[in-house]
Amino acid sequence: MAQHTRFSSSTSDSRRLWRTLTRMLAGLLLAWGSLLFTAKWRATLPLPPLETNLYAYLPDNGGWKGDSLRVESGRDIHLVLRSVEGTHALRIAHTDVESTLLTPNSEQVLIFTAPAPGRYVVECTVWCGPNHWRMRTVLEVTDPAAPDAPINYVQDTPRYEIPWTQLNIDAAHPADSWPIVPADPVIGAEIWKTLDAEIEPSQLIDAYGWPLATPADVYIALQAGQGLPAAANMNEVERWALVAFLWEAKSTPTVLERGADLFTRNCASCHGVDGSGTGFAAAVSPALEPDFRHSPTAAGASPLQLYAKIARGGMGTGMPNWGTVLDEDDLWSVTEYLYTFLFRDPHTNGETTLTHE
Repeated sequence: MAQHTRFSSSTSDSRRLWRTLTRMLAGLLLAWGSLLFTAKWRATLPLPPLETNLYAYLPDNGGWKGDSLRVESGRDIHLVLRSVEGTHALRIAHTDVESTLLTPNSEQVLIFTAPAPGRYVVECTVWCGPNHWRMRTVLEVTDPAAPDAPINYVQDTPRYEIPWTQLNIDAAHPADSWPIVPADPVIGAEIWKTLDAEIEPSQLIDAYGWPLATPADVYIALQAGQGLPAAANMNEVERWALVAFLWEAKSTPTVLERGADLFTRNCASCHGVDGSGTGFAAAVSPALEPDFRHSPTAAGASPLQLYAKIARGGMGTGMPNWGTVLDEDDLWSVTEYLYTFLFRDPHTNGETTLTHE
């Protein structure tokens, strides 16, 4: 009887121990699960806004200075801008983030959400000195899931393939033919109406090789009656007016208006509002500014040559690259607008060429 009692007591102790261990294991599992749930729940919560300070100095004194501009995509950012010296305005390329005028000793806070991963050019959009073009820095936006992954400059894919070697954008491209008097696209439009052509104007100029064709190339093709036999019998003024009309058929008034706005804001300080190369900053430019109205050189530049020069910048000339700053539509708006100086404005016969920027 005593032996049976000892056996029962041993069994009871084992059961109590098993129940204790089971409860402990369940508690551990519950605690572990709670920790996992809490971690996942916290991960779903938005991070607090990241406050970043940026100070604006004159370009020769360092330009933009301040905290690191490296953030995670999707993070809310409070960018605190302070102008230490000079007047500036900030814009982050390929975003809608832009400040108003930042006068000396003033402060602004820009609130935005960090965009997709990439390197975004931060520029000053107000002329702030001879080296204004150096007033740039970069906002680096990383992927939270891969913070160490390489990031590239944000830039639109070019609309057309660029044959860089063929373009040779740093060389002179004098025209084989050019208008002696300003070519008027309005007159060209009237001439076109009389031709009863079976092709659209934009299709005809495409057939001539646009955007690799120059205005001079189109004139020579018309002179030979290529695709439009009646053009061979026109006089020089009429033929150039037709070139101007065909050229502007590749654009629209809205595009040209946008190009004019961009040119005035970003280019006129050196190139002049009238494209003459006599902007107020031309005197301190490292290179001679071109006169876009000068027909012997303007008529020898293809749209793709001008586009490539704008996108890449003028090496050693003080002209920055705009390919990482403007989107593709804006780059082409400026490119197309440049030809209005040849076709719509009075031009001179000076010696300035388009090979300098």
